[in-house]
This record gives sequence, C-alpha cells and structure tokens, in this order.
Amino acid sequence: MLKQLVLHTFWFAGLFLVHFLGRRSLGAFVGFLTAAAGVCFLFQRGIDPFGWFFYLAFSFAAFRGGAQLRRWVLARRMVLRHDLETLRGGLEKKKGILEERSRETETAHLRANAISDLYDEVKEMSKCLDILEVFLVLGEALGRNCRFQTVKLSLFHEGREEFPTGWEVYKLEDADFRGVFDKSVFLKDPKRARGEWFPFDERMHAFLLESRKPVYALDPGRPGVTPPPIGQGAPAFVAYPLLMDGKLFAVLTVWDVRTGNPSLLSILLERFVFEVQRIRFYERIENLAITDGLTGVYVRRHLAERMEGEVNRCKRFGFKFSFLMVDIDHFKNFNDSYGHLVGDVVLRQAAELVKKSVREVDLVGRYGGEEFGVILVETDESGALFVAERIRRTIAERCFKAYGEDLTVTVSIGCATFSERLGDAPLIVEAADSALYQAKRQGRNGVCVYSTAG
Repeated sequence: MLKQLVLHTFWFAGLFLVHFLGRRSLGAFVGFLTAAAGVCFLFQRGIDPFGWFFYLAFSFAAFRGGAQLRRWVLARRMVLRHDLETLRGGLEKKKGILEERSRETETAHLRANAISDLYDEVKEMSKCLDILEVFLVLGEALGRNCRFQTVKLSLFHEGREEFPTGWEVYKLEDADFRGVFDKSVFLKDPKRARGEWFPFDERMHAFLLESRKPVYALDPGRPGVTPPPIGQGAPAFVAYPLLMDGKLFAVLTVWDVRTGNPSLLSILLERFVFEVQRIRFYERIENLAITDGLTGVYVRRHLAERMEGEVNRCKRFGFKFSFLMVDIDHFKNFNDSYGHLVGDVVLRQAAELVKKSVREVDLVGRYGGEEFGVILVETDESGALFVAERIRRTIAERCFKAYGEDLTVTVSIGCATFSERLGDAPLIVEAADSALYQAKRQGRNGVCVYSTAG
C-alpha cells in the first residue's frame, strides 16, 4: 500500500510541476492517464465509488493548485519586471542628467580657462609700450585661438592717409607660429615683421577710409557679406580701422581667418585697437614733452639723453658718431629789427631746413635760443663735415619769408666726433661749441671741425 501511495505521490507531483510550468496539453494528457490508472486500480481493488470520487477530487485540486500558483508567479514576475523597467528608466534619466551636468561643467571649465587665457593675453597687451610689440602679442594670441593666413597692420605717418605713401606695414603669417614663437626675435630685428602691399590692401584701405567701421567677413561667399569694393573673390577676413581724433592712422586686417569663437576674435581685435590707440596717445604725450613747441625739434634735455645713449653704444660696439652745433648768425638783429614774431618764423624755418638736411635716424634738437644740436648716428668726421656744409649751404640759399619780409639767413656750424679723446657727451658738446665759435671768429657762415679749431 505504501508503495502505491509513493507512486501516486510522484505522479501528482509531476502533474503539478508540468501544469505549473505551463505545459497545459501535456499536463491534461498526463492527468487523464493518471485518473484512468487510478480508476482502474481502485476498481481492481474493489474500492467503493466514494474512494474514486476523492481520488478525482484530489487530482482536480492538484491541477487547480498548479495553475493558480503559476498565475501568481507570472503576475508577480510582471510586477517585478515593471518595477525593474521603472527603476531602469529612472537610472537612465539620472544618468542623462549627470552626463549633461558633466558636459556643462566641462564647458564651464573650458570657458573659465579661455577667459583666464584671454585675461593673460589682454594683460600682456596692456604692458606693451611699442606698437610692434603689441602687434606681436596679438599675433601670438590669434595663433593660439584661431587659424589664419596673414595678420597685417598698416600704419601711416602723422596726418597722412594716402595709400601707400607714408605707410609702413607689419605682417605675421601662420608659418611664424609653427613651433615656438619668440617675439624677441622680431623685436631685435623689426625687418622680419615688415610686409608688402597687395591689391586687397589698397581696396580695403579705400573702403575703411570712407566707412571708418570694422568689417567682419567670416563667410564671404554669402551675398551681402563682403563689401562691394573688396570683391566677392576675397577670402574670409576681418578688418579694423584705427582712429584717433577722428583720423584714420592704421588698418588691421586678418586674412583667411577661421575660428570657432568669433566673439573671442572680436574681443582680441578690439583690445588691440584700444592698446594701439593708447600707445599712440602716450607717444603723442611723450612727443609733446620732448619736443620744442616753437620749432618742432627735440628739446635740449632729450637731446642730451640720446647723446648719452649714443656714447654708450659707440663704446660698446666701436661705432662713431658726430655732433653738430648750429647757430644762426646775427639772430639778435632779426629780433631787434623785425620783432620777435619774425624771429620765431626764422627759427621755425631754419629748424625745418636742418631736419630736411639730415637722415631720419639722426636727431635734431634746440640747444638754446638760436642754437641747434644735431646728432649724426654712425658718422665719422668727414661725413659730419659733408652734412654740416650741406646744412650751411641750404640755409644760405633759402629766402626766408616772414610777415611780408624777405630775409637772408646764414649759420655757423661746429663739428665734433666721438673718439678716445672725446669719450663722453659733455666733452663732445664742449668741443662742438668750441669749433662753432672758431667758425664765428673766422667770419661766420662757415663750418669748423674741432680738430682744426685754434
């Protein structure tokens, strides 16, 4: 009997598992076989119908129990799956938020670094006291922040807006920034930064001279972007006019520029314009401080400072330089006979003739009253004598016109040249002054060299 009970238990357990696992057709077939076998067994044993009824009821309970348990497990699984999906969705959303915040943080760091770099570049510009130096700083900043073919600064002399007369050009190209950029190389040899003219430059100058406003053409292929005077064939460029007192004194152009941050480019260029205006303003103030208001030549103090510098340079490198002392003959008679206004005109015109008779590297200053000093850089005694004679002859041949008067003016000139005997500035000035008075003693309107002074 026990053996039969164990056998039936395994049958019912198998039936339960098959039904629980979802194999309904197989479960029904196994259940039918089990019920049939049980009925046969019961009738064979002579079991009464009540036993048969309980046997079938137990089989039905096993079927229903397995089905209900399976439904519960499936429902629970669906709930768990839904919870997992909800949790996964929440995690994905939080992950997206974290990634977005991470990108925002990285962008903020990049912006902070860019602002810090920009601050350093602007600060370095503000330290510059020379236009070439601030131009080199700008080129270095552009080389770090964008790509371009050429950056060019076109400057012209005071009061001259003609093109290209009176202009000087500084130029940097992208090749200059490959590797380590050393601006000191350009500062020691400014000729390395000199540029030349192109047709675009002339058209750009003409356009900015009229509009006096910056031009941004970062996408010149679009209609209406490139100014008509420049032409539609121009590469991407930016151009800035530099103004002072309403007058155009320089033009900055960046050709074939490519940048992902136009606002940064704009800040750099506008800051450069400000710094150049500042430097030009300081130069004007300095020029007023070192320039004689009447004649337009340097004052005596600046002339003495430059002479000290020239003496040190000659001692260091073995160069020569000469100094001329120029005095207008009988100048007191002009003031006594014609008045001080006429005397002032004579001084101005004489100073202008002296400046035109020497090179740009030479310095002319008003030494006092009607006396002028001239520093002739890298000029020996014979060269100084030639220049002095040219000054004397130019003034003597000039007809000075002042308030309706036609006047003839002559000068006496003394020359002295740096040497071992004349090794400092005061000795050179004293020697030139001695030669000047020797020329006056010889009858005025002449030139005398210190070595021949009596």
